[in-house]
Amino acid sequence: MSSYQLNAEPRTVFGSNAVKKLRRDKLVPAQIYGQGKPNLNLVLAAGDVEKAIQSPEPLLQINVGSEKRTVLIKDVHRDPVKGTLQHIDFYEVAMDRPVDTTVGVVLTGEGERESDGGIVNLVVRELAISCLPTQIPEHIAVDISKMTIGDTLLIKDLQVPDGITINHEPDEVVVSVATPVRVSAETEEAEAEAAEGQEPEQEQAPEAAGDAAGEDA
Repeated sequence: MSSYQLNAEPRTVFGSNAVKKLRRDKLVPAQIYGQGKPNLNLVLAAGDVEKAIQSPEPLLQINVGSEKRTVLIKDVHRDPVKGTLQHIDFYEVAMDRPVDTTVGVVLTGEGERESDGGIVNLVVRELAISCLPTQIPEHIAVDISKMTIGDTLLIKDLQVPDGITINHEPDEVVVSVATPVRVSAETEEAEAEAAEGQEPEQEQAPEAAGDAAGEDA
């Protein structure tokens, strides 16, 4: 399996003012941890990190000078308003040990499914899995071509490559096909007639002052 390459520099400045200056310079503070090694503080170009986040490759290789670290993205911190990168955490992996990570679920065969009007509901969009770093897939494909209205597909029904363990309850629903909610023509016609028959109430004009005076006489 290939890995996305990122170049980084050791982070030498700390503190809120220093961090603000890094971000103004379109740099992102980062940290690598894991494998019993001391945490490594880095600085990376924000644009490069954004591309790495979007990459389909689950593994990243971070080059710090001549040192190379194979990592997974663990946490991405963004500005809640602007959405700009604030900080990113990487977890270093050992290539011969299983790791816990998440992968997306991709539906296939939707165009081949019976045209029954059913609504396909993807309940689980990401799967928590365990496997060797070299076995991490880009996604888990779920074939729904044979599913019809009323069908559900569970975790235990998924076909995954050898060596991958899914860390979910076996009976958790992944995909379901629901009956569409239809309004009958009679109901639509009745609702339309009811709406047309409702006329706005007209305010009654107050009695003329003269009429009131005549009644009192």
